[in-house]
Amino acid sequence: MNTKEYIESGILESYVLGVATAGESAEVERLALEYPAIRQELDAITNSLETYALQYETEPPAFLKNKIMESLFNEHTIVDNSNAGSINQSVREITEPREVVSLNQNIQSSAPQRSIFKMAASWVLLALSISANIWFFKNWKNSEEKVLALESQNQILAKEGQTLKASYQEEVAILQNPDVKIIQLSGQPVAPQAKALVYFDKIKQEVYLSSLTLPEVPKGKQYQLWAIVDGKPVDAGMIDSKGNVLKMKSFSNAVAFAISLEDTGGSTTEVGPKGAVYLMGAV
Repeated sequence: MNTKEYIESGILESYVLGVATAGESAEVERLALEYPAIRQELDAITNSLETYALQYETEPPAFLKNKIMESLFNEHTIVDNSNAGSINQSVREITEPREVVSLNQNIQSSAPQRSIFKMAASWVLLALSISANIWFFKNWKNSEEKVLALESQNQILAKEGQTLKASYQEEVAILQNPDVKIIQLSGQPVAPQAKALVYFDKIKQEVYLSSLTLPEVPKGKQYQLWAIVDGKPVDAGMIDSKGNVLKMKSFSNAVAFAISLEDTGGSTTEVGPKGAVYLMGAV
């Protein structure tokens, strides 16, 4: 299981805030027992919520009790000016000790309710704040990863472009050299459609391979270039890729070139080609 993805999904926060479904809660509890990383993250979220709530808990202002007393007193002193008896009754009700005790009880009972409401409001605001922070963090993280991926891709493309440009410039320079002879290698019966070009500079004794069109190399196999010298094939190097211009081993008196398919690492000059010859061309 990918615990990192599960932790970043936000389900642990939902569990701590009590908004997860019964199935999600059961899953969180089961995985917390199975994976220490999930248990640790769950404890960290719980501790963070508790710390936040305690940090921002505030006592109600002192004047609040006086306000409540005044409001309750006014409610019990509403009188009818046309009924003196009612006035006296209301005054007695207000001044009786029993009623004063009742008022104090109401004040005492309302304070915990307000405290509970305040605490609930703090938890709701905390939940909203955490959810928003998680959402913004995930989106920022995803954006950052996309930017890094694009930058990496641009760097790779730029590097490939520079390599391709250098390869073309090298090929143009070779073609413009009057001492270079272009030898076309033709496909043999095993691969009639195969083809390639050899640039052979006898003066500098340099050999380049280009424009390769060959079947895909099977696993455990590799193409090898051969130079025919004094009637014998001589190892001219292994073909590691199908790049635009490949510099091979140097020769001065080759009369032909050939490409064979060998085991990885190739064959030796003493043994000669072991595999089938795919391409061949005379100088």
